[in-house]
Order: sequence, then structure tokens, then C-alpha cells
Amino acid sequence: MTKAVACLLLAGMPGWTQDLAVGKILVASRKSHAADFAQTVVLLVRHDKQGTIGLFLNRPLTIPLSEVYPDLKGGQLKLWAGGPLTVGIRALYRSSAKPEEATPVLADVSMISTKTLLSKMVAAGTSSSAFRVYAGYTGWSGGQLRDEVARGLWHIMAGDSGVIFDPHPETVWSRLIGRLARGSVDHCCNVYLRAKLIST
Repeated sequence: MTKAVACLLLAGMPGWTQDLAVGKILVASRKSHAADFAQTVVLLVRHDKQGTIGLFLNRPLTIPLSEVYPDLKGGQLKLWAGGPLTVGIRALYRSSAKPEEATPVLADVSMISTKTLLSKMVAAGTSSSAFRVYAGYTGWSGGQLRDEVARGLWHIMAGDSGVIFDPHPETVWSRLIGRLARGSVDHCCNVYLRAKLIST
């Protein structure tokens, strides 16, 4: 299959796209064998000419937030690995109302990166079904991610809060890859059937 045909197939599948932007979700392809990125699902929280920043969505840690950040009162939430760059702490919050100081990612998802707001959310006992805290992040320099996409290392998916806060992160990658595979087959069949109808 040529790259041109592959791009056409992806463009025709619901939920999948070729555009990089804040709020898009990256799904590591089967070609991605790097230890840090194999079978990962990443939410893009920043994308501009200078570079791209994302957070892993399927790497929960076994330690509570309070163990790493003891000054965050009530921090019994599970901590998530945001990526291999172990600098900083960020949180994703799902709500139609955007808190002050939060950065919008999707219509119903915001990113919190200030410790003051983070502390307030933790102290309020915000549910993990709508609030996840990430240690570290993953990043790419300008043009680096686009090159990796062109090499077939990533599939790009439209943002979806259901994927971001999926209750079963251990299987989210395999389910998304399965959805992509089924979409490819369905789309190929639809193209073939339309061609047969036109030719008869």
C-alpha cells in the first residue's frame, strides 16, 4: 500500500485525521518500538512552531500523589506518568466549566499547570473519573513529531474525553488500534462496493 493510499484510507475513517493540533490524540503504531513510546496513547496539550507537548494517557503509576508531592493535602489520587521528561506536574480536568487559570484542551477538558489551582482541586476531593494528575510529560521539537507521523510511527485521532478518562487504561491502546484496523477494512470494502456500483 502506498503512502498516498494509506492517507486516503485514514482520512475516510471516523475519528481519525491527519492534522496535528492541541486536543488531538496520538496512538503509537505497531511500528513504534522505542521503549518510552511503544503502545502509548498521548494527548497533545501544546502544539506550535516551537514544538509539541503531550501527556501519556495509559501509564498509571502505583504510587499515590501524596507520596511524591506531600504538600498537596489529601493527595491520595493515583499519580500518572505523563512522559519520559520528568519535569513538572500537570493535571487534566473534565468539566464543561473551565476553572480560572486552566488551559482549554477540548470543549470539556482543561489542563491545570499551576500548583495553586492543583492544590485546590486535590483538597476538594475531585473524583479521579474527571481529574488526573501527571508527573512529567513528553515533548518534540518543531517538526520532529510531523516527521514521526510521516514515518508511520503515530496515528492521529480526534480528541475524545472518553478516551482521555478511559476507566481501563491498560487496554485503551489495543482497543484504539483495533478500531483503526476495523475502520481500514470497512473503508476499503465501502470504496470497493462504490466502485462496483459505478462500473455496472
